[in-house]
Amino acid sequence: MDFTVFKVLAEALGIGLLVGAERYRDREEGEKKSAGVRTFAIFALLGAVCGLLDHPTYTLVTFAALAGLVLLGYHRNPADSIGFTTEFAALLVFWIGYLLHIYEGPAIALGIVLTIFLASKQALHEFVRDQISMTEFYATLKFLAVVLVIYPVLPDRNMGPFDFFNPREIWGLVILVSAISYLGYFLTRWLGARRGLRIGAIMGGLVSTTATTVSLAERAKSAPEAGRLLGTVAVMANSVQGPRLLVLVWVLSRLLGYSLALPLLGMGLAGLLGSWLLSRKTASDPEVEFTFENPFSLTPALKFGAFFVAVLFLVSAAGVWFGQTGIFVAAAIAGLGSASAAALSVAGLVSANQLAAEPAGLAIFLAVAVNSLTKWILSLMAGTREMALWLGAGLLSMLTAGFLLYFFTLGLPG
Repeated sequence: MDFTVFKVLAEALGIGLLVGAERYRDREEGEKKSAGVRTFAIFALLGAVCGLLDHPTYTLVTFAALAGLVLLGYHRNPADSIGFTTEFAALLVFWIGYLLHIYEGPAIALGIVLTIFLASKQALHEFVRDQISMTEFYATLKFLAVVLVIYPVLPDRNMGPFDFFNPREIWGLVILVSAISYLGYFLTRWLGARRGLRIGAIMGGLVSTTATTVSLAERAKSAPEAGRLLGTVAVMANSVQGPRLLVLVWVLSRLLGYSLALPLLGMGLAGLLGSWLLSRKTASDPEVEFTFENPFSLTPALKFGAFFVAVLFLVSAAGVWFGQTGIFVAAAIAGLGSASAAALSVAGLVSANQLAAEPAGLAIFLAVAVNSLTKWILSLMAGTREMALWLGAGLLSMLTAGFLLYFFTLGLPG
């Protein structure tokens, strides 16, 4: 007996019940009770049946009938309708059920994401209304507009000396870095103030570990009694750097990402756990406001893009002129400004088969080490010795863990 049919129908039923339960719980008192748990389950099951039958005409007719019934219900009594969000969700659930037979994993993931999105109504409204200013909103829109206009027309070929420059690839990586930073910016604005110093620092680390470290150092200057706490929390913010770099490297080179997964994640985990345990022993948290420039505005994106191009040229030229030693030196120099730019440049060489994964990993760790030293010096200049002492100890522990795990992985088979 083929259990595939039963599996698809069970998955469709589960997704329909999940989304329907969320829509039912979201109703306000007195709201019209249509399109609830049973309705969404039926929509998902109908989609699954259409997918299993694999008959385009039957699928289109079924969907048209469902869409017609939904729209008819809205137009007959708009004030008492189920609402456009629920209506479109119901139609999307039909197609999720349809896709289960063809793309099981993505369809299930889409159903879960849809439920989370629907359940986040209040939080999203509060964020848009209370957390994001109009200036930040318009800056984000402008950046996205530029992305949509510029990215498709950029040439997708290597250019310049040593063929180091691919305009479309460079701009795509700028978008990726900006998106990761914007995630941290979003979470910092949304969660940072209400969830406390530690969560705010971790979210700020996604935006910029350097800016977060300097913010904490400046606060330590005005509150010397909190030097230990702020130093350990700064380590917590810097623990995000390892996983962040892993994502960037993985996009360009799976081989390099695989070899650096354990060291970078281990480095982040060591910093996170150690700083969390030490910071919890302090009495109270001082208030620290993290101020960042919106990473989805055009100015910071262009600045990073220009710096990234310069680093990419430096690393490429150093590799041609001086071999691996030149790449190490260039990566270390790039680490003075941005470990992300250095990591992306080195990962690009691995992707182009111009550098092996082992020396590339070492070059990235050298960039991280120089970048950590830069942040420590900045914290010493902007903060207190006590804050810098705890930060330096934490960064050194993280780097030691990362290097040890890196050399350990070199000895692993395969």
